[in-house]
Amino acid sequence: MERVLFAHRVLPPLPPDVAKDPGPYAEWVQRREERRPRQFVVRPDAEPLHLVMVITGEPPPETVQSLHALQRQTFARWMLTVVVENAWQTAFTALLSVSGLQRTSQRVRVEIVDDSSPPAHMLRVGLAASSGSNISLLFPGDVWAPDAVAQLVSSLSPRTVVYADEDTVTAGGRHVDPRLKPAYSAEFLLSSSYMGRPLALGSEIVPQLAGSTGSIPDLEHDLALQACEVAEAIVHLPEVLCHRLLPAAASGGAVDHVTAALERRGVAAQVTPGPTSGTYRVRRHPTGSPSTTIIIPFRDEPRFMRACIESIDATRGVGHVDFVLVDNGSVQPETQTLLERLAQRDDVAVLPDARPFNWSELNNAAATLAKGDVFLFLNNDIEAYETGWIDLLATQAMRPDVGAVGARLLYPDRRLQHCGVVIGMGGAADHVLAGLDEGQPGYLHMATSTREVAAVTGACLATRRSVFEALGGFDDALGVDLNDIDYCLRAQRSGLKVLYEANVELIHHESPSRGFAGGARDIIKFIERWRASILSGDPYLSPNLTRIDCSCALRDPKEDEWWHQWYARFSKN
Repeated sequence: MERVLFAHRVLPPLPPDVAKDPGPYAEWVQRREERRPRQFVVRPDAEPLHLVMVITGEPPPETVQSLHALQRQTFARWMLTVVVENAWQTAFTALLSVSGLQRTSQRVRVEIVDDSSPPAHMLRVGLAASSGSNISLLFPGDVWAPDAVAQLVSSLSPRTVVYADEDTVTAGGRHVDPRLKPAYSAEFLLSSSYMGRPLALGSEIVPQLAGSTGSIPDLEHDLALQACEVAEAIVHLPEVLCHRLLPAAASGGAVDHVTAALERRGVAAQVTPGPTSGTYRVRRHPTGSPSTTIIIPFRDEPRFMRACIESIDATRGVGHVDFVLVDNGSVQPETQTLLERLAQRDDVAVLPDARPFNWSELNNAAATLAKGDVFLFLNNDIEAYETGWIDLLATQAMRPDVGAVGARLLYPDRRLQHCGVVIGMGGAADHVLAGLDEGQPGYLHMATSTREVAAVTGACLATRRSVFEALGGFDDALGVDLNDIDYCLRAQRSGLKVLYEANVELIHHESPSRGFAGGARDIIKFIERWRASILSGDPYLSPNLTRIDCSCALRDPKEDEWWHQWYARFSKN
């Protein structure tokens, strides 16, 4: 099969995500919240939920609305423990009275602590008072949806963690800044406090938690990290169950709790604050000295190849690196001159392979010559500029639970090309947030946070030799398109993770106006093979976000119909 290029196109501006275009969301969330309680039935054996509210300093007036929301819950089996400083207990009692609740109520317990008590101590007091119960934190100014308790307790078991979605409500009552979250991602939680609120813990989780320190945002993140370490199941409810009336407090910038989480897991790493509040850069230290073979198929374009090799030589780090270059029928004299020079190097093997272009076959053939512990499949138009990037990818790829690792790729104009692939996006699969401006973190900080993804692009894909051999390499029946995505999905099916490593940033000189590879037969074959996964939805993007484009805009209710029409139309072509 020859390489096919569709008509040239210009990458359009990235449409606004759901947080930047709140108009459709405001109507959607209210309509959904009105409908849900009528449709939801609480699990018959659901245990009560014990809520813990920690109030640092003066209780905000919005606390009353939080308490009102509790009294409107459709599942009434809840209790509340409030921890307040001695100086503010009278003020809180007044707010409690306004809400219609009383300190003498059997459902409300007030714990008084010394003035200026650290938030961590106050949290410990609240958790201790709720020992043996299912627990969730409730923060002043958080208004829970009427069915929030019902939804949470129906998904809880003694060793389960449950979290749901949230938004902010303005003083005028408008719903904005929706946080529509993905399924659980351990790497994402290390890189970002994305779980947020509400977070509910089964009764056997809390006794296993270690002590915490720090501000409230750091305590929330630390609680989620610790709870997920000991949980048997972690459940995400794709429903907006918490509305914040008060702005989210900024993280104190501390990284100690993330470092502690890694130490508990036996992981040596450097942790630094991320580019935005509540995010973290985690750079794992290598275990051993893995070697990496970089495999690059190419045909001519000597300018790109020269820049690629020179940039790798300048940034390769400490691990051993060698190359297998697959020449797919180059004819230009400049290319031959470059190859003659590269062939003189001890760390370069050149494999002539002039067969009709088949990306999978070319890379599989090169892999038989590869000597490294890690295979790094790379396009010839990749350019590196940060030292140590290969070591970072190799370290991730050598983890026994990881099958493939990809990098953050930018176009030459510095817009984002790749921060992970979403299955079903655009029909088969596509790059989420493609076209995002370089300095933007993207929806939920996805563009700048290391996290699990369904797949990564073969333009830069690192995988362990043993994984590659166990999977049988790339499927040469997918010769042009989606072979990299298929490889990642097969790795996941075998129980391995696929990671987007945000700490590795490269330039990919593939211009968005050059066109792109396209084999219709490959796309049809891929969809038929992975149709169940496409229809069930990529777990690493909220089911409430669109798959029609890569924007993370709100999903249209008619998208399923669009997908079926697209598939039927595409299959006929």
